[in-house]
Amino acid sequence: MRHLSAALAAVILAHLALARAQAEPPPAEAQASPATESTPASGAATPARPSPLGMRIFSLHYKKIDDAYTIISPYVGPRGSVKMQPAQRTLTVQDAPENLQRIAALIGSYDVPPRNVEVSVQIIMASAGAQRQEPAPPPIRGVIDKLSALSTRWTDYKMVGNARVLGTEGERSSLRVGEDYKVDFRIDQVSDESRVIRFKPFELLRREAVVEGPERYASVMNTVLNLRDSQLFIVGASKVEQSNRALFMTITASLQSR
Repeated sequence: MRHLSAALAAVILAHLALARAQAEPPPAEAQASPATESTPASGAATPARPSPLGMRIFSLHYKKIDDAYTIISPYVGPRGSVKMQPAQRTLTVQDAPENLQRIAALIGSYDVPPRNVEVSVQIIMASAGAQRQEPAPPPIRGVIDKLSALSTRWTDYKMVGNARVLGTEGERSSLRVGEDYKVDFRIDQVSDESRVIRFKPFELLRREAVVEGPERYASVMNTVLNLRDSQLFIVGASKVEQSNRALFMTITASLQSR
């Protein structure tokens, strides 16, 4: 009977221990939920996803595709790319949407019809040591005033010739100035934004004396010019006869309306 009571007491104690264990709360570590563990720390920035790339095909109608490529290249993003199709005169650009919008504006302002430019040239011979024999003709009076402001060396001026021609952007032109001179030039580029006309090249040539055969010309000056619209530009072309005479040329380039 004593042994039965001891066994019964042991069973009762075991049941009490199990009930106490079930009633106690779990440790602090066990109470943490998975959602709490995956929540980012306070103040941590979520990395921004890059914009998806888009693609556009640009067709050029007037300008060179190589020049257009050069213009847009600095604006292509690090993830972007440009593919040229010279035969189709197209540029295929893949880039972020904001870059594509900027490139489209660049190409739209660049690929415009060629501009017409009226080019006027005067050639003036200035002499030193001789007094002016007669009043200067009206076309060069303003030029004489400008030359006199720069140097008082020249005392007499003579118009050798003047001429004008209508040139077209991207094309070569030639005009005869007086009996012995001519000018050859190419209007390389016209900027509507700055209204600057670029000549590359711009060459002044003088006719050589020949007994027979075709006319021959020797180059007097060959340069590159950037002229503002309708602004008079004066350049010293050459010195003649031991520097007691000098040849000056005036150039005016005027943009024509579209």
